[in-house]
Amino acid sequence: MIASIDITKLESSGRSLELITRQIEHLKNGVTPLQHLEIATLGNGIKQLTPAEIESALGWYQEEDGSKKWSKFVPASGAASRMFAYLYAFLDAYATPDFDLEKYKEANPDFTVFMERLESFPFFSEIDTYIKENSSEFVNEAFSKAFAKAMITAEHFGFGQYPKGLLPFFSATNDKTLTAFEAQLLESIALFPKGTPVEVHFTISKEHRPLFEEKELSFRKQLTPEMDRLLTINYSYQNYLTDTPVLDENNNWIRDEAGELFFRKGGHGALLENLNQLDADKFWIKNIDNIQIGEDNDAGLYWQKILGGYLTEIQNQLFTYLKGLEENETSDLTTIIDFIKTHFNPKYTVEDSENKSKKQKIIDYLDRPLRICAMIQNEGAAGGGPLWEVSSRGRTLQIVEGVELNGEFSEHKELMNGATHFNPVLIACGITNRNGVKYPLHDFSDHKRYMVVNKTLEGKKIKSLEWPGLWNGGMAYWNTIFVEVPGTTFHPVKKLNDLLK
Repeated sequence: MIASIDITKLESSGRSLELITRQIEHLKNGVTPLQHLEIATLGNGIKQLTPAEIESALGWYQEEDGSKKWSKFVPASGAASRMFAYLYAFLDAYATPDFDLEKYKEANPDFTVFMERLESFPFFSEIDTYIKENSSEFVNEAFSKAFAKAMITAEHFGFGQYPKGLLPFFSATNDKTLTAFEAQLLESIALFPKGTPVEVHFTISKEHRPLFEEKELSFRKQLTPEMDRLLTINYSYQNYLTDTPVLDENNNWIRDEAGELFFRKGGHGALLENLNQLDADKFWIKNIDNIQIGEDNDAGLYWQKILGGYLTEIQNQLFTYLKGLEENETSDLTTIIDFIKTHFNPKYTVEDSENKSKKQKIIDYLDRPLRICAMIQNEGAAGGGPLWEVSSRGRTLQIVEGVELNGEFSEHKELMNGATHFNPVLIACGITNRNGVKYPLHDFSDHKRYMVVNKTLEGKKIKSLEWPGLWNGGMAYWNTIFVEVPGTTFHPVKKLNDLLK
């Protein structure tokens, strides 16, 4: 499968042959199915905060003074092309002989909604004006074709080649539009405690950086000098060394047009290294497209503050216990065990062993990165499911993607059908220990939780490997708390018509 010349090229690019060999074996043989799982539900792994707990969490957050550095981590490298899939299909169909627009609309409801609600999209006015000003380029074309063509093709607006974060998501004042990127920045300014530094970290594709920096520059021009000083915007890229092999149906490695071995991006789990390099004590994770503006975003802001304050409150108590244990100031373990049972595992037990004392086991249990994950009631939206997993640590809370489950296993089928909540990717994280030293995050990842995904490439079936998901296997050994939040905090844009919601 791999010729000697391939090995030479792989080594010269800095890739690990040992890692690639293991990845290929995962692709050939599949990954080991997760076992010993049960659904986490409200009161059994998912916590519903009381009004008093919410008030306490907000109090903790409002007392943040900048001594601990916060950041917001926004995965934003996704291309917008999938949002426009039905417009690409429409243009292809339009070019066929005897195309009938009315029949096409009957058979394609997404396209019909798009055309019927066209004037409601934030980009309508700009594209409509462009078509009128350049009418000679669209002569003899139906308006539907002219609009789709002007919108997505590279020779015009080129939205189909844009990153999702730089598309016009919202109508603002004075016929202006706002992108998801700008909306995330506006949210961050409102989110961070007043007077403290505001840092937002976007993971993007390297080729899109000039576009993001251009938009950042225009955004900063609207800020006061004080806010411009407080706002830091950082960018990072997914390391090419995290790209993974791609095999065909016969387990042959796919090659590109130049005959080189083909690699594919390794999914959001590859961003664990970006997190590992993040200069922060605590941060939120929020997807680029899950954002609103104005009053529509109030619920999202409110609950991010709650999650951040709850993280600080739990972490403060945890660090107090660790200090007492590590400095031999604490001999009564019962209170600490009750803390673990209350917040992490109600069935937690600890015993002395030949290798470790009870005290050391409790230290090992507590001394980990911490995350507070929002959970929303499942009403058909896609997202990772909250599950309990029984492992060497005991019962731990996990976020498990559907691709990690196999419907052929009766246990997994029940899990897939019975989930009451899902993860909207709204997570508050603490990644430094009680002394302010960052945890090596790779040490707390379950490296066995690779995911095999089936795709098509130029009409051929392929399979590729993705790293353990960032908030799935990538955070498997973190201390985890699930908190129910209202559905009003969740506004994803997976396809174009979602902008109408």
